[in-house]
Amino acid sequence: MTVNIEALIYSLEKSYPELIDNGVITYKTEPKGYAGSPNLNLEMAKEGLFLSFRRDGKIFNEMTLYIQHDKVKNWIFPNKPPLPLQSKMSRKWVHETFGLPDKSIPPRMIGTTMFGWVERFSIDGFHIPVTMRVAYDSDELVKSITYMPTSELRWQYFNLTSS
Repeated sequence: MTVNIEALIYSLEKSYPELIDNGVITYKTEPKGYAGSPNLNLEMAKEGLFLSFRRDGKIFNEMTLYIQHDKVKNWIFPNKPPLPLQSKMSRKWVHETFGLPDKSIPPRMIGTTMFGWVERFSIDGFHIPVTMRVAYDSDELVKSITYMPTSELRWQYFNLTSS
């Protein structure tokens, strides 16, 4: 099933029932979460998406696109990314397209796992202020992209230092 990613971004801060009623997502599986967690999650693995909702009101507050997949070789993101995104993007391409990030953290090793750059961008043109977080692999290719309302942004969430 293909999902309209741009429609999902425009649906940030809407409720899960609104997304279903408007046909933005057709999953009938309710988002779930651990007891005591402030968020409910809906993993749409085949579509390469992870959606998060605030438990209070099931308000859509975050979406991650898995451009690369750790467990699936030769993964190709199965949906049409919103313009100007592409299915394969380098860090250089992201900077040429979106400019320099608002914040970033350099690559680092945590335990035995190497993490690439993580950068944060403010995105204009949506119904609300939106923040885009881009995570790269060690070859500086985009691994995942997360969209969230800027009002939901917390320093601890991104743990980013000045670029």
